[in-house]
Amino acid sequence: MDRLWARISVLALTLTAILCAFFAVVRPWYLQWGASDIEGRMTLPGDEIIPRAAQQETRAITIDAGVDAVWPWLAQVGQDRGGFYSFDLLEKVVGCRMPTVDVLRPEKQSWHLGDKLWMYPPEGAGGAGFATLRRYVPGRALGFGTRVVGTPITAPEDGSWTFVLQPLDGSTTRLLIRGRGPVTRSWLGLAFDRSIFEPVHFVMERRMMIGIKQLAEGQDRDRAINHLQIALWTLTFGLFIVSGAQVLLRREWWRPLTGFVGAAGVFQILTLAQPHILVGIALVAGVTGILWRPGDWGIFHPPAKSSPRVASSPAAMSNIAHDPTLFPGARSRHTC
Repeated sequence: MDRLWARISVLALTLTAILCAFFAVVRPWYLQWGASDIEGRMTLPGDEIIPRAAQQETRAITIDAGVDAVWPWLAQVGQDRGGFYSFDLLEKVVGCRMPTVDVLRPEKQSWHLGDKLWMYPPEGAGGAGFATLRRYVPGRALGFGTRVVGTPITAPEDGSWTFVLQPLDGSTTRLLIRGRGPVTRSWLGLAFDRSIFEPVHFVMERRMMIGIKQLAEGQDRDRAINHLQIALWTLTFGLFIVSGAQVLLRREWWRPLTGFVGAAGVFQILTLAQPHILVGIALVAGVTGILWRPGDWGIFHPPAKSSPRVASSPAAMSNIAHDPTLFPGARSRHTC
């Protein structure tokens, strides 16, 4: 029992170290993904929706297309419009029912102040899955008032989500997305927001920004690759859970502990950085190799050679004792 508690302590300390590294290094990176320091500090349309925000995140991506080519795709975002161009499979799993065909829908691209941006079907989630348009600059910006998770639908908006297009030249556009949050939150709400909502929101938003870029540049969104990425995420998370269990259960626990740390790191890389699919496969294979080496599978080892059967009967032992090929001096000792 003492040994089990020692392993639980080691696992808890390791998980604490992983979380500390996440909040110290990874979180600051994704809060301002793709955006320069100047873009992170500059005033954008929609900032006035939450004038005294306690937290702000700004992300950006460069699109090799003019504003006029980007705006139609941005203007039709929404569950009841053209979708969000993100991970369709995840959206389907949670019941968002997003459009799955990437086409321009001119009738879905007009906006007026007070219109709702639906992120979930109106009949679901108690009708609370929407944001309200509060700032509108045609061809340039959409600014929405939002409510953080847990805020009643009857309460005032306490967050904002703004999309801004900045032309760099006639054929290049900068897409910036900014989120601003409330001044105060409970400790429980803050823990949920920073450890779960923020990273999940970034994963989906990053994919949306890339999706808009791909469509505006005339490319395909690579849905099949997106689905494969999700499969790798699921596998890696499974390896994370299995390795943690092996730390507690296996006699040699140091290798599962290494796999535990490796799976945690690879999961963050796959979900947040979203590398090329081949890189992802190689990383997952590496973690799997840490947990289960070829020797653990019973392969790549030649079968042990069976030793010759040694006869144990008295007659057989006598024959062996008198065999001159085995004991050259045996005949001379038994013959006069």
